[in-house]
Amino acid sequence: MDHHTAQIVMLVAVLAVLAVLAVVSLAFAVSGRRGASAESAGWQGPGGAGRETLAAAGALPVAAFAALACGLLAAHAAVADDLPSCLRRVAEQAPRDILLAVRPGDEELLARLVYAEARSTGFADDLRVARGIAWGAMNRVRLAEVSASARRRYGSGVAGVIFQPQQFNPAVSRRSPFAADFLCPQDAAAWRLAVEAAGRALRGHGNPLLDTAWERRHGLSLVVNFYYPHSPQARAPLAPWEGSTGLRFIGEPESVDLPPAARVRFYRLDRPPADLDPAARGPSPPADGGT
Repeated sequence: MDHHTAQIVMLVAVLAVLAVLAVVSLAFAVSGRRGASAESAGWQGPGGAGRETLAAAGALPVAAFAALACGLLAAHAAVADDLPSCLRRVAEQAPRDILLAVRPGDEELLARLVYAEARSTGFADDLRVARGIAWGAMNRVRLAEVSASARRRYGSGVAGVIFQPQQFNPAVSRRSPFAADFLCPQDAAAWRLAVEAAGRALRGHGNPLLDTAWERRHGLSLVVNFYYPHSPQARAPLAPWEGSTGLRFIGEPESVDLPPAARVRFYRLDRPPADLDPAARGPSPPADGGT
């Protein structure tokens, strides 16, 4: 059941509760009128205290139904507020064109990407997966801030990196099966994980992918590529660039904030960009990117 179907079901449930509430109220009103008629005909019903007890007992179902209705409405509002706007494509619109038309903030845009990419991994409920994707994307953003060649390769800024052609399929491909997740997140729990991961990566503190001495010295991570072995879009257990001279698999992550390599494989640039801004440049790391 998608988010919008759930909203309709919730509304129907609330209306049903209100209908029952109306029937119960009507029944008690009719009962009260009958009691009044009986007393006027000479029937001696319960004493005043008894009638008050019956009235209180009769009010309990009404109060219970009213509380249930309020609870359902509150739950519906909470779920609706927890998810971002659901955006729909028209014909062959690209996800990029739709998102940029509404101009979401960096956190929402990054969270949408994390949400869709995490779903494509097959482990959307794993916070470590969401965090790894968010940090990987922001590593590109921050590297591009100090390198012209990185900007050309990865894009500039959060939006530029996310919508860079041939990079993140849910954000740029009309045919991606996960473009709908990027445009219209429907799983509130997974969305909360994506928002948490995006917010942390945007703040930039505690990057678990700052592993080498060079990275720690410069505050820049060279881990900019990642691969999802269990994705339905994966053609093999290993990435196409596995074993290339420009990227090195980082191995099993040591940080508890990152997923195991069986879920996401991270790759580090063999060396930093040659045109790194002098203000950010430090001693180059060894060729293997090690300490």
